[in-house]
Amino acid sequence: MDSYGIGLDIGISSVGWAVVALDKDESPFGIINMGSRVFDVAENPKNGASLALPRRTARSMRRRLRRHRHRNERIREMIVSRGILSEAELERLFDGRLEDIYALRVRALDERVSAAEFARILIHISQRRGFRSNRKSGTSKEDGELLSAVSENAELMKSEGYRTVGELFLKCGKYSEYKRNKGGKYIATVGRDMVADEVKMIFAAQRSFGAPFAAAGIEEEYLEILLSQRSFDEGPGSGPYAGSQIERMIGACTLEKNEKRAAKASYSFEYFNLLTHVNSIRIADGGESAPLSGEQRKQLIELAHKTEALDFSKIRKALALGPGKTFNLVYYRPGEEQEAAEKKQKFSYLKAYHEMRRGFDKISKGHISGMSREKLNAIGYALTVYKTEKKIREALGDIGLTPEELDAAASLGNFSGFGNLSVKACEKLIPHLEAGLRYDEACTAAGYDFRAHGSENRQKLLHLTEEALEPVTSPVVRRAVSQTVKIINAIIRDRGCSPTFINVELAREMSKDINERNRLKKEMDDNARRNERAMDQIKELGVLHPTGQDLLKYLLWQEQDGRCAYSLSPIPVSRLFEDGYCEIDHIIPYSLSFDDSRKNKVLVLSRENQIKGNRLPLQYMTGEQRDNFVVWVNASVRNIKKRNNLLKESFTAEEAEKFRERNLQDTKTMSRFILNYLNDNLEFAPSQRRKKRVTAVNGIITSYLRKRWGINKVRANGDLHHAVDALVIACTTDGMIQRLSRYSELRECRYMHTPEASIAVDPATGEVISTFPYPWPKFRDELEGRLSSDPMKNLQGLGLPLYGREGVPLRPLFVSRMPRRKVTGAAHLETIKSPAALGEGLLVSKQPLTRLRLDKDGEIANYYMPQSDRLLYEALKAQLAKFGGSGEKAFTEPFRKPKSDGTPGPIVNKVKLCDKATLSVPVLDGKGAAKNDSMGMVRIDVFFVENDGYYFVPVYVSDTIRGELPDRACVAAKPYTEWKQMDDGDFIFSLYPKDLMRVTSKRNLCMRLANTESTLPPSYETKSEFLYYKGADISCACIDGISHDGAYKIKGLGIKTLARLEKYTVDVLGNYSRVGKETRQGFNIKRG
Repeated sequence: MDSYGIGLDIGISSVGWAVVALDKDESPFGIINMGSRVFDVAENPKNGASLALPRRTARSMRRRLRRHRHRNERIREMIVSRGILSEAELERLFDGRLEDIYALRVRALDERVSAAEFARILIHISQRRGFRSNRKSGTSKEDGELLSAVSENAELMKSEGYRTVGELFLKCGKYSEYKRNKGGKYIATVGRDMVADEVKMIFAAQRSFGAPFAAAGIEEEYLEILLSQRSFDEGPGSGPYAGSQIERMIGACTLEKNEKRAAKASYSFEYFNLLTHVNSIRIADGGESAPLSGEQRKQLIELAHKTEALDFSKIRKALALGPGKTFNLVYYRPGEEQEAAEKKQKFSYLKAYHEMRRGFDKISKGHISGMSREKLNAIGYALTVYKTEKKIREALGDIGLTPEELDAAASLGNFSGFGNLSVKACEKLIPHLEAGLRYDEACTAAGYDFRAHGSENRQKLLHLTEEALEPVTSPVVRRAVSQTVKIINAIIRDRGCSPTFINVELAREMSKDINERNRLKKEMDDNARRNERAMDQIKELGVLHPTGQDLLKYLLWQEQDGRCAYSLSPIPVSRLFEDGYCEIDHIIPYSLSFDDSRKNKVLVLSRENQIKGNRLPLQYMTGEQRDNFVVWVNASVRNIKKRNNLLKESFTAEEAEKFRERNLQDTKTMSRFILNYLNDNLEFAPSQRRKKRVTAVNGIITSYLRKRWGINKVRANGDLHHAVDALVIACTTDGMIQRLSRYSELRECRYMHTPEASIAVDPATGEVISTFPYPWPKFRDELEGRLSSDPMKNLQGLGLPLYGREGVPLRPLFVSRMPRRKVTGAAHLETIKSPAALGEGLLVSKQPLTRLRLDKDGEIANYYMPQSDRLLYEALKAQLAKFGGSGEKAFTEPFRKPKSDGTPGPIVNKVKLCDKATLSVPVLDGKGAAKNDSMGMVRIDVFFVENDGYYFVPVYVSDTIRGELPDRACVAAKPYTEWKQMDDGDFIFSLYPKDLMRVTSKRNLCMRLANTESTLPPSYETKSEFLYYKGADISCACIDGISHDGAYKIKGLGIKTLARLEKYTVDVLGNYSRVGKETRQGFNIKRG
């Protein structure tokens, strides 16, 4: 088989891929295939939370309610079994008018109560048994608020002399309005021990009054039921989930396979982590950089142990560094003050140590310094694995802690997470790291193969296991890696042999959370707006169609106050865009650094650049020009890295190699993970020329190549650009880098694009100096042909060698999208409503007055049965009218119901509102109903009725937990009762979001741009189109779809207007095939 290479552009919601054919020298010479795979980001788009969070929260709530119900059942069973009441008496316990329960609880302290009253007290207390954190410290924010409220109420009871919680709630004015927590406030929270004390006092009082139902045995049984609580880190019973669930999931060390991974809170792991980061710091000074000296490392390690909130501004002060020196680990943004940038960059790697230090300082200041690593490791492990104080004390009971130390450790908060190394491996590496070695050097010195790229695990196809993914904690990255593996396997199956190499580029956002990504997006949007304003200003200067180079010239001209950066001579704005007058120069020559970033660019006069040549600015300047230049740079250049580049006096071969490596290769953690995973697990084709089979390419170099090859990238034009990026990545080979380096030794000039190459021309003479290298001849023509709607037609006659061979697909590129077939989400909206008016087609619920509003006729919208209390209705309507119909404005103060005589009556908090009962969900055994969650439509089931056309039945999450599927199909503008009942024999297929369909309409379909910033035509019409199904609207029996590449969309496509509707399946490479008639599938879902 022919050899090939793969390029992958991996983002958080897409993977672009390209397969290139290789010649005998293993250089790319043609496109075999390319495409884009698009998928949903594996997080909540609003806040970045895990997609599983709502499901976990709902499951937790169901379990909490089930346990609450079970506890109450046990209390009731005890009341009957202990002979306090009979079953019949218990059934009638709450009939008739009853005494206030809190008054009854207080009365039970001072006089004998009846058996029925005593039973009421026991049931009531079991329903409000107080708060007890699973951990003594209460580490969550909510736990902290609850514990604070518990402390306040305990202090209030003590200061006011209330004997019990019941007496506090009955007599304290603070609780006169309500005794339950409301509105996210926890003021009515008491401790479970406080409630238990009240129970003991009530039992003791009733025993003293001779009540047989208050016997000590009954008290003991009641308290056992009342106070029971399972630890959330312990599994139930004695089955496979019994014992510590966290301990069972700890993985093996990557260097010591027989050792468990260390808790991140263990001191050995934290200290190891600190040392690796200390040893990675380099200090730049005047363009030169060096690692920390031994004395500086020692100072920084001591500082890290003393200072918890450590940042680089504090490190600068501690190391007594001058203002001209900078850190390699700090990102100095253009225009940002040095101190501000360094304060943002935190250096805190001993978080658990400092939390322990604060805890042990309560024994004596600096107490932790006398404790061994072994003890601190054991404490970190126990606080990570166990969550209850009892378990933690048991785990730490035999490690030699004093009673004071054990109390201090048990009072600390819980920790979480495990590293990738064991304590044993960390301890072996620490001496070498203390000597200043980098992690890889320390591994070698300790006898570890930290890369461990042996061939014994390599296979032709990748098998992604949970163990392999263990270092990846982000669900977003996990999904991207999973999709990448599927694409690689599909390519290998398609080609029938292994690739020769894989080049990978990871998007910047892969290693960032949603807040960081939003910040990056904001910065990009702000830059885009600034660039637009600058483009408008350039047009005002007479340049009708400014290019990207014109924009950069203008921005640098503004940044440099209209001066040449080298000669400091003025550059008149009238000559700024004149050919050959001024140009953009790489401060450190591109052939040496491969740095095409803004911080390595300045605007200079062309004559000055010719003198500079392939040197640094300070290497060619002399005398007064050099002195003036240094003064200007220090005074005017705010970007620290640009300033350092401008003041660099030499550039050794070693520095050049480090620059090239940094700018050509991506060293992000996730890039290293993917690189190592592919190296360790994938079998590659034999090669005599390549030692390095997987390369993590830096986006800086691919961006540079894309621009020089004349490839424009407009993200708003759809998702095919991911495939184009992948092709550029595939072509970023060592051979291409060498050709680029040779080319870059010549002065960069303006470019003219031809079918064969991009040509650099001397602007003064027109002489061709050199050609910017394309990967192969007619590269751009081939790419444009492959991107076209008819590649066969557009590639004919180009004489490209690859297309005369059999087996190369020439169909148009087709974007593959991952369908959303998982059943997730709420079965219904949270609000439970009354089904009493279902016969009227309505659902009724009580809503706060702030939800009221006036409709266009001046009536209260959706008010249920206003005639039932006309006086209240009219008063509410009048109040709303005073505030423009807004309930939020009208009812900021308590509203009192008017009496018939006009005097104020009781406060009204809620009134009944109604909704249409379309697709309501019965809940609470039919005692309530809730509306279907519109976001919870799982799929639509499509039916075709002979001589009547297509219909669809919406299937919601609530339907998935019923015994049978719905059978009513939407009818436009009709209520549910008038929807058409379907026969399963007419079912043809189900459509989930992102399923591919081909629609043929009875009239023209109008496809409109999905993104207003697109440069494509605003719309087009067609009779038939491939669309990815996006959603459905039951009110008009319509479906929505997007074009395969996401560039166009159609909304409100009536299913009855379709002449033909077909479903297709699409693989990860974009190969699609028609699906025949399906069997209608039900669901088998259990909710725990």
